[in-house]
Amino acid sequence: MNKPSAKIRAEFLDFFKEQGCKTVPSDSLIPSGDKTLLFTSAGMVQFKQHFLGQSNDTFTRAASCQKCFRTSDIENVGITSRHLTFFEMLGNFSFGDYFKKEAIAWAYEFLTKNMSLPKDKLYFTVYKDDDEAAEIWKKLVPFDRIIKMGEDTNFWNMGDTGPCGPCSEILIDLGEDMSCGKPDCGPACSCDRHLEIWNLVFTQFDKQPDGSLKPLPRKNIDTGMGLERIVAAANGKKSIFETDLFMPIIENAADILKIKAEGKNISKLRMIADHSRAVTFLISDGVLPSNEGRGYVLRRILRRALRAGKLFGYNKPFISDLSDSVFKIMEPAYPELSSKLANIKSIIKIEEEKFLETLESGSNVLNNIINAYQAKKASQLSGEDVFKLYDTYGFPYDLTKEIAAESGLTVDEKGFKRQQKAAQEKSRAAWGGSGEKDVTFYSILHKKTGDTEFTGYNHYTSLSKVLAVIKDSKEVSEIASGDTAEVVFDKTPFYALSGGQSSDKGFILNDNFKAEVIDVVKPIGNLFVHKIKVLDGVLKTGDKVNADINIERRKQIARHHTATHLLHKALREAFGEHITQAGSLVAPDYLRFDFTHFAPVKKEDLIKIENRINAVIRANMPVNIESMDINKARKHGAMALFGEKYGEVVRTVTVVDNDANCNFSMELCGGTHIERTGDIGFFKIVSESSVAAGVRRIEAVAGFAAENYVLNEENNILKTAELLSVSKDEILNKTQKILADYKKLEQELNTFKSSLISADIDNYVKEAKDVNGIKFLTVRVADVDVKSLRDMSDKLKEKLKSAVILIVSKSADKASFIVSVTADNVDKGFNAGKIAKSFAAEIGGSGGGKPDFAQGGAKDLSKIDVAIKNVEKYLK
Repeated sequence: MNKPSAKIRAEFLDFFKEQGCKTVPSDSLIPSGDKTLLFTSAGMVQFKQHFLGQSNDTFTRAASCQKCFRTSDIENVGITSRHLTFFEMLGNFSFGDYFKKEAIAWAYEFLTKNMSLPKDKLYFTVYKDDDEAAEIWKKLVPFDRIIKMGEDTNFWNMGDTGPCGPCSEILIDLGEDMSCGKPDCGPACSCDRHLEIWNLVFTQFDKQPDGSLKPLPRKNIDTGMGLERIVAAANGKKSIFETDLFMPIIENAADILKIKAEGKNISKLRMIADHSRAVTFLISDGVLPSNEGRGYVLRRILRRALRAGKLFGYNKPFISDLSDSVFKIMEPAYPELSSKLANIKSIIKIEEEKFLETLESGSNVLNNIINAYQAKKASQLSGEDVFKLYDTYGFPYDLTKEIAAESGLTVDEKGFKRQQKAAQEKSRAAWGGSGEKDVTFYSILHKKTGDTEFTGYNHYTSLSKVLAVIKDSKEVSEIASGDTAEVVFDKTPFYALSGGQSSDKGFILNDNFKAEVIDVVKPIGNLFVHKIKVLDGVLKTGDKVNADINIERRKQIARHHTATHLLHKALREAFGEHITQAGSLVAPDYLRFDFTHFAPVKKEDLIKIENRINAVIRANMPVNIESMDINKARKHGAMALFGEKYGEVVRTVTVVDNDANCNFSMELCGGTHIERTGDIGFFKIVSESSVAAGVRRIEAVAGFAAENYVLNEENNILKTAELLSVSKDEILNKTQKILADYKKLEQELNTFKSSLISADIDNYVKEAKDVNGIKFLTVRVADVDVKSLRDMSDKLKEKLKSAVILIVSKSADKASFIVSVTADNVDKGFNAGKIAKSFAAEIGGSGGGKPDFAQGGAKDLSKIDVAIKNVEKYLK
């Protein structure tokens, strides 16, 4: 029996297409349907507006294969035969269309006919009070295969109130050898024997505040079946990891790590395979390693996988190589991986290299901490020690927790979080979305007001009717002078913050009222919410006002937005198709463009890119904007941004090169733009920098902002010339002469300091201590540069012959230090680099180097005495 995963994925979508379901592509792992979520964790996430009746799509039944990511069961990944972080969810949905009868019949048909699952191995659970579902199942399967279960497993709730409904799960018996062995082991047991394949959710009630269930006027179907599970079941496998979705990755990992894919190795190899898939897809969808939010989770799973390799004795990056295996398996279903693979691998490798450094230094410190706790028979690491490890070495809390558990110790999580909050005023656990407004409140409001008609593409003003007024998060009937409030109109020319473009500002007014529009957002769907400051008069629901945007501000934003499109294209021309947008900000005073690239952009390349864009501006190319079918747009080569959700009809922005008889650039975009590239005026790159591993950032200015930038630069040059008492053409020569004079004086000063130090060498030698048979000398000096410290160290080594030397130079606000170990003591195992790292950690700094010589620095001078004592302990 061999049914490839790609065939099953396609067969599922084809089956439901025959049932009239619209095949909808997978959404990004960064949810577009519910921006309060960290990740897309289920197939229904992208259909939230469809379930709420707020989507503009006309279809009422759909099917999808959705990329999903969850970490709720991360500790079980690889240990059990079914848990994953990244998985694909096959789902079919109904938005007020078909219901239980069809959903149940189609699920049974697909599993028994298309997938040829043995009927005598299938079981079907229903909610204990859902007689309707039980009766439908009775017409298809024997009564003894239907199991009624309680609310905890077979009733779905969106929250304490709101849409909810019973579920029906389909399970397959994997055999007695997978049983937990308990006498009551059966379909209701949580062991590995009965694998849940498909969950059918029947959303038919609206839960009231008193707990009562009110029937929904529009009933929905939401189903989910893990592709990995159905592939395993259809191929007679006991584990999802024994399928073509995982085995090539597992075998590749085993080959790299030079181990066998069997026995005690298999659980870690499975975890590595799962995490490699997750990391590849998270980065593909725009998530980048960081210390908060989505980036923190990505960093965490990458580091878990990498550490597993290190436990096998492998000390080099390898997850980046596994991305090739992931690509070969998944590319047919997700072709976007192709253009991104080089960048994905680069980002992973950079992160791996950084963590291997962290792991080596942090693990040594953690082991010392664990040994100290075990010596005093303590069972829990303090939050302070764990946070110190995290803050100083970037050593993840979760990893500390895992390593501590391997030594039988727990971690004070509350104490860690207190320390983290005090130091950073932020923590991963406190991350609650991306700052969007309360979706539930605005969802209810949206039902009442409907969509806001946006007139701002063609008009700068409109006569608008007030549909709702909000103050202090509550709907009110009126607002007056001095109030800050939010207003919803029937139509508006104000662009709402979206797609990286800043919102419009301006005024709303009539004969009796005037207010300033401070911001505009779209909390849900096409509901435009205007944040205003009332300047004069009273505004009531139902009033009509003139909505007037700041036209010059809008035009300047448009210049910057079209310039980002030109920049995107110019970067792709310069470096290749792997360049994709990773974020942007379009404001009136500047633009910011983040893009995937694995190396800094050289100055000469920035000049070429800038020149290319200004040439396009001078060519005064037309900028055409039109709406078209999404497939037609893609056929014409329109660039789509990952993480953005597009409907059937899309808006395209095309810069047309008539001279070359082709398009210079074409992107799917909902922003505002100028009519011809010449309207941009002038483009100037201000800076280029790194944002994260594999992501660069260019900041630039155009139009008036570019003119102001150049004027400011010229003003600075003239002021500098005035200070140097030269013409602006002579600034460079004069500056070079001043620097040469400064270096000469600095050299003379250092020579003088060195002579003073040399005079004291014999006195310092007398201060050397004997620590466990090793000469240990600590020297403290003031305001001495590192070169002089090195000279001093060499002279002390020459005098002492055999020693470990620590020299600290203190200034008003910082300390520099060097550690020197003579060759004989290096042979004994003493390491200057490790001493420097440990010493730096104690004084809140950084340090490192070779076994015989290392250096570092810090700003916390209060703990130097303690740090020196710890070096003595190390020598003992």
